[in-house]
Amino acid sequence: MSEITLFGEIRCPKTRFYQTALEERGLDYELAEVDKDDLAALRLVELTGSTTKFPTLQIKGRKVRNPKLPELDKELARAGLFDPGLIHDKCSQRFVRHMAPSDAFVSYVWQGDRMVLTHIEVAPELRGSGLGTCLATEVFTAVFARSHETRITCPFLRKVAKGRPEWRQCFNLGG
Repeated sequence: MSEITLFGEIRCPKTRFYQTALEERGLDYELAEVDKDDLAALRLVELTGSTTKFPTLQIKGRKVRNPKLPELDKELARAGLFDPGLIHDKCSQRFVRHMAPSDAFVSYVWQGDRMVLTHIEVAPELRGSGLGTCLATEVFTAVFARSHETRITCPFLRKVAKGRPEWRQCFNLGG
């Protein structure tokens, strides 16, 4: 049985949208056609309380109703089924890696035209695993080539950045 079930109808544009999204991500899924399969309709009722609540996805047992694409990617990443890569969330001023048990992120603020990397957060149970260093490296690579000035105030991020000469120079960390 697949870890992803898509409840819907083939004639529904949203169902086809999710089919395409899952296929583009190279993910296997079960299509439960609620209009053609009584058992699929019953499973949807057990999951949502109604047969009219579709398209609905069930990802490793978790119900996800009509998500936007970024939300689908987040759910798939947290289930360990897909890696959308580093996400730059400009609204929350964070670089995010979606994962279980919780997202890892680097926060920043703007001081005029300068981006200031202020904090890194990794789930406590993943600290010491190298995840923080990997995330910092991804963020530094993402901001390295940008035209704005970048500074670092987070002690952990400063420690990681001091490990490479080009980052020490880019982030004005000295020798």
